[in-house]
Order: sequence, then structure tokens, then C-alpha cells
Amino acid sequence: PFTEAKEVVGGFAILRANSKQEVIQLARDFLEVAGEGECELRQIFEADTYAQKAATS
Repeated sequence: PFTEAKEVVGGFAILRANSKQEVIQLARDFLEVAGEGECELRQIFEADTYAQKAATS
């Protein structure tokens, strides 16, 4: 029922950083440890971010 590991390997990691440059460097460091591959970065927001914006509006 499982695909051979040589065919498909995937996963994800959530990184917390203070700037875009910092997260890019963290992703580069992560790929050095993980090995050859690709990395896609997406920004996510925490719920309290929206609560703060709503409170100040």
C-alpha cells in the first residue's frame, strides 16, 4: 500500500522568523541538512494578527 521512498518523498516545515531574509536563510540551512531538493516558501499569519488589526480599525 506504500509507494517506494525513491519515488515520492515529501513533507513540510513551519519556520518562524522576524523577516523575509531571515526565513530565506533558515530555508537554505534546512535544505543543507535535509539534502538535495526544492523548497517553497509561503507566508502564514497567526490568528492574533487579525485580532490586532481589527482592534485598531
